[in-house]
Amino acid sequence: MCTPNTELKFCTCIEGDIAEIKNIYIWTLYRYYGSRESLRRGKVMMPVDDFQNGISVENISLKLNEGNLFDFDYAPEERDSLHISLNAENSQEYKYFSLIFKNGIWQEGNNPFFTSIQKEIATGEIKVIYKEENHFLKHCEYLESEYGIVIPESIKVKYAHIKSDSEDPIYLAIRNLKRYKLFYTPEFIKSVAKTYFKIYPDENSERLQEMINSAQNKFSLLESKFISGTENFNFLNRCLKDLNYEINKCFSVAIPIDDENYLIINGILSGTMITKVIREKKYIKNKTQKLRFENFEIIKNLNEY
Repeated sequence: MCTPNTELKFCTCIEGDIAEIKNIYIWTLYRYYGSRESLRRGKVMMPVDDFQNGISVENISLKLNEGNLFDFDYAPEERDSLHISLNAENSQEYKYFSLIFKNGIWQEGNNPFFTSIQKEIATGEIKVIYKEENHFLKHCEYLESEYGIVIPESIKVKYAHIKSDSEDPIYLAIRNLKRYKLFYTPEFIKSVAKTYFKIYPDENSERLQEMINSAQNKFSLLESKFISGTENFNFLNRCLKDLNYEINKCFSVAIPIDDENYLIINGILSGTMITKVIREKKYIKNKTQKLRFENFEIIKNLNEY
């Protein structure tokens, strides 16, 4: 299904290594030069046919058959192929489909993966352009500028066309967002504990436990530090500095969907739906130097929500 009031632009104006840019839609155009024997065998990940935002097999093949979509002169030749994928931050969200120019038209399909000789013609980003002001996307821009919350691209394009009176729980959670929650990574807890007990080798973990519990909901994404008018978080901010402020390695930032489910919006698992929060215990040196922190299990895929 094509999303109303949108158009697609196939751009080549990308700076840097496009494969390193996350949460964008990447297209790669190939020319076919024949076949070869191959001893390689394996299974190829199953494609999808619709990304739910105008990027679909049906819509793009239709537009390609009407004219050139690329920002350069291009005339298709028999068995040219076009690979389109979402380069998601979270590998579990990766998806793709392929088109092939065959018998004079673009259609769903690809050249044999292991036996085809192909060369890349060009690659770039598909940009989804909204022709009218989109209130959901404007709200996402507000969340980023006001709070530093970056809603994953895959979430934005999925909910950009949803009706304003929708009862979809993820849509409502983003529209009504008033707070977010940090989930410390085990790596961050380990680093904090190592530093703390190096400074205070004979102390138990009680004071540190209180600090990390209190700080969990006092982190500013805009300023990349823990902030409180009444508590001193200099130690935790020092630990962040020691880790070069690589926030994605220190926390997963989540927004609550309901009493059990969260959506990760910043971090390595960006765009992932999680549930079943668990309380983990990490022993540092002995039973008096231990920390408890909240972690989670991923037991529900976003597409199944």
